[in-house]
Amino acid sequence: MLVLESGGKRLMVDAGFSCREIEKRLAKVGIDRADFEGLILTHEHSDHTRGVKRFARRNGVPVYATAGTLEELDLPDNGLEIHTLRSGRPAEVGSFAVEPFSVPHDAREPIGVVVQDRQGRRVGLVADLGTRSQLAWGRLTDLDALILESNHDLDMLRSGPYPWPLKQRVASRHGHLSNREAAAGIGELDTSHLQWVVLYHLSRTNNLPVLALESVGEALTRESSPAQICVTNQFEPTPWMEVAPR
Repeated sequence: MLVLESGGKRLMVDAGFSCREIEKRLAKVGIDRADFEGLILTHEHSDHTRGVKRFARRNGVPVYATAGTLEELDLPDNGLEIHTLRSGRPAEVGSFAVEPFSVPHDAREPIGVVVQDRQGRRVGLVADLGTRSQLAWGRLTDLDALILESNHDLDMLRSGPYPWPLKQRVASRHGHLSNREAAAGIGELDTSHLQWVVLYHLSRTNNLPVLALESVGEALTRESSPAQICVTNQFEPTPWMEVAPR
């Protein structure tokens, strides 16, 4: 779950916790649960959509997702305002400009997004993806903040407790991005304006925050990037990170 705020306007990306947990976490960081202009879903997997039906209906938040994601979720028409996103076609979501783009993942029609506010600040998010595709990396341009999956350490995955088919799925081109792949991807981006890199979706079984931080931190150092780096914790809300105007 990602919350963006600009000029008193707010946008949420994904809703993978229960409605009660989402509202609890919002309260911890001082956010009114109903004060959102939209909720964007990147794909239909439950760890990204668990609370969407109840939270959106209860708080009157419009839901935005691709046609494939909406079909898989089968969201009810009553009580929900639903909008369809298309990869490669920018959309206005309240006060924000949203650029959805396709990502390689084992979901129906998954997307990453770049969100721009009215001051021109740009935040890119790639939540679940198996590889740093040319299409996705081509969209992650001129960013002020990057929320990047750094799901697993390859050695931990290979020697860990997952059954072999699940290990293959996670490491596949439509699975999840490793620390190594995330770090390599940093070197393929223009990091000159980056203020933050936020590492996201770390596996509790196949990764450690220190490993993800080390891999991507070294990549930022090689690029002489001014960006600060943060590793998220799925058990507690991440403190607010301010993106300064250019």
